[in-house]
Amino acid sequence: MASLMRRVLVLILVMGPMVVTLPGCGRSAEGTIPGGSDTAASAPRWEGAVRPASAEPKQISIDNFRYVPDTLTVPAGTKVTWTNHDDMPHTVTSTGTPKALDSEALDTDEQFSHVFVEPGTYTYRCTVHPKMLGRVIVEKR
Repeated sequence: MASLMRRVLVLILVMGPMVVTLPGCGRSAEGTIPGGSDTAASAPRWEGAVRPASAEPKQISIDNFRYVPDTLTVPAGTKVTWTNHDDMPHTVTSTGTPKALDSEALDTDEQFSHVFVEPGTYTYRCTVHPKMLGRVIVEKR
């Protein structure tokens, strides 16, 4: 029960501000949402909110078989920590170049951290659940 309450709290803390601030975002002049149709259901989609660059450590939650946020933008030198809140193991493993990320399987509440030194786009996935995708965009300071 405590695990369920913790998940609900994390979901509220992560998604709550997005619900309050995003209702008017992403609408075109005609009132439609750009990219609203999903013609390639199996293609990677980057739906997470892109966070503004900051030197503070950043957190990515692994919840309900998703990285939250699935896209994060940070300045070079930022430490990013992934925390697994699922009851299943997950990994954080690079899919492209540079190959900076290669975590062990993370059990519930375990963490993996990485300091991003070089600017670039770092894509990653869970090797246990390959449809779980994420990326970190590292900008010059």
